[in-house]
Amino acid sequence: MDLRIAITDDLNSEREKLSSAIIAPFSKVGLNVGNIDEYTSGEELLRQFSAGRYDLIFLDIYMGGMSGVETAKRIRTLDKNVMLVFVTTSNEFASESYAVKANFYLLKPVRAESIRQLAETVAQQLKNTGCAAALPDGTVIPLSSLVYTSCSGHYVNVFLVGNEPLKIRTTHKIMEESLSKYEGVISCNKGMLVSLANVARIDGENFLMINGDTVPISRRKMTQIKNDYTRFVLNRIHSEFEKDQVTVK
Repeated sequence: MDLRIAITDDLNSEREKLSSAIIAPFSKVGLNVGNIDEYTSGEELLRQFSAGRYDLIFLDIYMGGMSGVETAKRIRTLDKNVMLVFVTTSNEFASESYAVKANFYLLKPVRAESIRQLAETVAQQLKNTGCAAALPDGTVIPLSSLVYTSCSGHYVNVFLVGNEPLKIRTTHKIMEESLSKYEGVISCNKGMLVSLANVARIDGENFLMINGDTVPISRRKMTQIKNDYTRFVLNRIHSEFEKDQVTVK
């Protein structure tokens, strides 16, 4: 999974150290660190921030201008889900970090063991929220990025939105055991799994996926699979309607 990360600290040296320190530990738990955006202040971060832009934000508490705690409060009014990590030389703001639902607290100088624990916590929280899926080799991917899987010999190719396919040495059966527990991931043909969330439409006896690929539907299970897809779409529409109703209230 490519994590979208922001590091906010008014000291360039601290941003560089943290940026370098997180890559290897995160990779070990299947989290690939993608682009890391660096900000020198809370104000600068907030000018660029929008809901869903980042998966993880590191905030130094003691900064010139807006503090990390105040920045976190502003972020929480816009995004309830982004993970927040406070980085500081003191733990006196522990109660404030709880109030803004910070996910972790790092004390400077940041130790390698703390980064390792953070990486494990982030990976576990992503799995628990259903936002991420764990593949048989330990790789973690955003569930929303899964398009379909296809077995080829001793490998399974995992096709993702916006990324190159992953080639994993495993069997279709093991891959199915790993992914079928997630909502909307079904077996549609021999050696193939499909994410119904990323189906553009049904075209005859095939799923047309949002990446343009065509995935055949088993003739034997055609009626059942089409019914599953219809129910999935209707449930999504119902869920979105309920969210809109809550927003209106």
